[in-house]
Amino acid sequence: MSDKPQSKLNPIDRDIRSVHPIRGFCDGYTAVTIKLKVGFELFNTRPYHNYESWSDGWYIEDENGVTAAAEDLDDAVALYLKHLSQQGDKP
Repeated sequence: MSDKPQSKLNPIDRDIRSVHPIRGFCDGYTAVTIKLKVGFELFNTRPYHNYESWSDGWYIEDENGVTAAAEDLDDAVALYLKHLSQQGDKP
């Protein structure tokens, strides 16, 4: 866990850490992978993207295969947290 007080952590950092607490002795364990991918027309969410262009966006995946993707990091994290909450609703 970060040495910063919770109030000083970036909200995105705080949100991800809250759903993936430290599990004990897991040296080198990767709980979540966040990638900024660049490609041809990956996202088309803004008015100026209404033509063929290169763009980038954030992809999140955890160890259980829960994924989310969005053009902006805050939107990708919000979608990821939504997917996690829906996973909890399943038997």
